[in-house]
Amino acid sequence: MTVRFGTFDAETWWRPDDLAELPSVGGHDPAVDSMDELLLGFCAPNDLLITRYPIHPDLLDPRIRHISVDDPGPGPIERYISPELVRDEPVAPYAILPDTSRLLGASVPPSEVVALVNSKTWSNELVIELGLPGAGRVVRSTDELVEAVTALDFRALVKDPYGVSGRALLEITTPGVLRAVERVLRKSNLRVELLVQEKLPKQHDFSGHLHLRQDGTAEFLGLQQMTNKGFRHLGSHRPPPALVDEGWYADSLAGVTDALTKAGYWGPVGVDAMILPDGTVVPVLEINARQSLGLLTLHLEQRTDLTAHLWQLELNIAPGKGITDVLTAFDGLLSTGDRPGVQVLNGSTLAAPGGRVYLAIFCRPDDLGQWQRHSVAAVGSAGLTLRGMTTDAA
Repeated sequence: MTVRFGTFDAETWWRPDDLAELPSVGGHDPAVDSMDELLLGFCAPNDLLITRYPIHPDLLDPRIRHISVDDPGPGPIERYISPELVRDEPVAPYAILPDTSRLLGASVPPSEVVALVNSKTWSNELVIELGLPGAGRVVRSTDELVEAVTALDFRALVKDPYGVSGRALLEITTPGVLRAVERVLRKSNLRVELLVQEKLPKQHDFSGHLHLRQDGTAEFLGLQQMTNKGFRHLGSHRPPPALVDEGWYADSLAGVTDALTKAGYWGPVGVDAMILPDGTVVPVLEINARQSLGLLTLHLEQRTDLTAHLWQLELNIAPGKGITDVLTAFDGLLSTGDRPGVQVLNGSTLAAPGGRVYLAIFCRPDDLGQWQRHSVAAVGSAGLTLRGMTTDAA
């Protein structure tokens, strides 16, 4: 048995309080608090899943034990988990936060180490040290930011060191946008630490996933090709063999695993990468020293001989409707495990005006578009509407 739990906006709790924020940083998204139910996808029979909120019974596998915490307040779920629930049991948290370290002690890496290696500042310094393509420049003042963006002739991406999935990332293409960012940073009077990268002509996004053991040895788990809308993650799936040689890519991460081990980290690792139109592989864009949605897709695929595709729908929800209506919409399309179909992975707290629902689509690789169209038609026939989504392959 393994105990699973976690906080999906881990980057918020790694980010130092004294850092200035980019204008694109929004407020807290309440939907993120309930994304921990996606950890069901990692669970094996007899595992215990602890979530912030109750999970709708129709989403639960009866072979998996589940409890939700009592009266959760603000902050990470780890603050509200009883130590008795995790005592003497293997534990697989989504990410290591300060509250995770207090709960689990020396059985997990120190939270300050985890925060360090998840920083884009740390991963960029490693890219430079290893001589890899795609390195950016870390700027530590507003004047340095202006200089770096101008030197790139306004083909610049500016990233918060703890931004995730397009949050806290700005594309600065004009002097006017740069002046607006400059005003916000100077007004804040807070410490500046940002990564400035040239916006490269990306052809494909992908990620490599591995498990790093405490002795420094690593098990490479596989690749995932990602579909993004702008800079926002929409889904992932197994890439075609021609995209990148998996063995070569696994070998190319030796310097990354060595550096993580030297820093004192062990556990799940996801490395975001990309391929340029000329075939150049940028092997390390950033490092996620935690579990991830790409890793979730790999776990889902272990259950079937089909290909697992993680796909996200953003739905408008009318008052009085919720996850029951979504499940009803997919009646007849739901996966049986051995035949193609759809599994709804989350949505217990779905309510008006709407929110995100993640689907696992199990099918042959060439049939993904067909199953996505079936899914869109199904939610439409149930009176649910999509919010700015497309049926592009994920």
